[in-house]
Amino acid sequence: MQQRLSERLQTVFDHLNPKQDVWDFCCDHGYLGGAAYKSQKFANIYFVDQVESIIQKLKTRFDQFVFNKNNQSQVHFLCQSAESLNQEITGTISITGVGGLTIYTILSQLAAKKNLKANRLILGPHRDNEKLLLLISENENLKNYSLQKTTTVLEDGRNRDIFIFDLNFEVSV
Repeated sequence: MQQRLSERLQTVFDHLNPKQDVWDFCCDHGYLGGAAYKSQKFANIYFVDQVESIIQKLKTRFDQFVFNKNNQSQVHFLCQSAESLNQEITGTISITGVGGLTIYTILSQLAAKKNLKANRLILGPHRDNEKLLLLISENENLKNYSLQKTTTVLEDGRNRDIFIFDLNFEVSV
């Protein structure tokens, strides 16, 4: 597995919440989750992708090049679409490398099932950025998330936006 993250993935990594779970949705190559595991700063790392060959290859590479029996982080490989998850999703969700409409589908379906409990969403769409932001702002089930930061990185000659949303915690007095 790659040792050095791209600038985009390094930016995502830098915004993960330490000591919490990391959900690498549409994980593809698994570089982000691998870096999270190696850092030993996170409780659980979930690699999620619906393509079986991707998950199998990732598991093999992980076992060969990354796994460390002394690491306290737990690793989970889930071969299914992110929106089909039926468990509570906590910590930080990263979804990068797919379109904004795909990202929205994942988030809206998880939120509709009341499974979306993550403190932070880090979203890096390849297209439909404005549409993604509009859809999130209009969705009642996602109203508890607010955009905290937008970062742009240059990747392969293109500007890529990374949107960081945090869960709004209501404080009762």
